[in-house]
Amino acid sequence: MITPAGFAIAALTVMLWILWSDSLRAHRSTPVLYGVRVALYLIMAAVLVINRLRYPALFSTAATALVALAASVGVFGAVYFARRMVRRA
Repeated sequence: MITPAGFAIAALTVMLWILWSDSLRAHRSTPVLYGVRVALYLIMAAVLVINRLRYPALFSTAATALVALAASVGVFGAVYFARRMVRRA
């Protein structure tokens, strides 16, 4: 079983990699892909927070801090992709 800290680190790694790769891309993706990314970022942030609230005994202070960091990156990423989705060419 993956630990809560490991889950948060894995989520952070994937979310930051997607943000980084999108910022380097020369052409814009389709709005549908941005919509999927917004949904995934918000769902991932929600899952992390819900797990923290539902199973508090499993989370150390460091794991709680990683969850807070990953959830904030999730919200930031959702806002970033939502703005790129509605931006005109």
